[in-house]
Amino acid sequence: MENLEEFSLHKKKDISQPVYVDAKGSQCPGPVVTLKDHFKDVAIGQKLIIESTDPGFRSDIVAWCNVTGNTLIELITENDNIIKATILKNKELGTLETPEKNDEMTIIVFSEEMDKGFAAFNIALGALSMGIKVNMFFTFWGLSLIKKPSVSASDKDNGTDPGKKSDNKPSMLPKDDESLPLSHDNPTGTGSKMMEQIMASKNIPSLDFMIHLAKYEGVKFTACQMSMEVLGITKEDLIDGVGLAGVASMIEDARKSNMNYFI
Repeated sequence: MENLEEFSLHKKKDISQPVYVDAKGSQCPGPVVTLKDHFKDVAIGQKLIIESTDPGFRSDIVAWCNVTGNTLIELITENDNIIKATILKNKELGTLETPEKNDEMTIIVFSEEMDKGFAAFNIALGALSMGIKVNMFFTFWGLSLIKKPSVSASDKDNGTDPGKKSDNKPSMLPKDDESLPLSHDNPTGTGSKMMEQIMASKNIPSLDFMIHLAKYEGVKFTACQMSMEVLGITKEDLIDGVGLAGVASMIEDARKSNMNYFI
């Protein structure tokens, strides 16, 4: 009897009208969390339209649909940089089968420390040498590794008043690769210089060289849009060829990878 009642209620529900979700003003992971909260009220075969002002949402919503098995019908950017996505619900969340893992590696780079940067790019270049696809997602302090030299957002205006400095604190990020600290044995900041000298004497390439070699060889570089907002970093502040995305895009890469690292 219960099943008949549920069927009757579902039958009466008008699924021809889309569900509208307003996620404007929310930063990652806010838009996809808001989407998840509303998605349970959408019927199979019904559309959901969500609007967001988070720049990373454009790539995140594509990843979200790929991972959940739902169809992205339309993705447009309207006036005032509002990103509008129309989704057709095919599946309930959590019902998609786990995909087969690819011979792929995802590295989440959180640290700005030189030795950890070397470790991340050593692993990436080693994997590339074996024909393994590598994705690197740079978040918070890890953005220091893919920032152009001498970018200090504290010296940039905030885009609204040319005479006013930004309220962000990008001076927290080192100005270039050579200014990165060590995680250990770094008294008065001299440890990193000593490490550079030792590595050069051993014919080990510089971190800057490794970063650009990895990019040239095809490693996928993605910067966390939310972290960039927090630290006052723009796309123009990053080295060329870096994509911008949010947590959903990183999760899509990690879900397909058979190796995942957090450094």
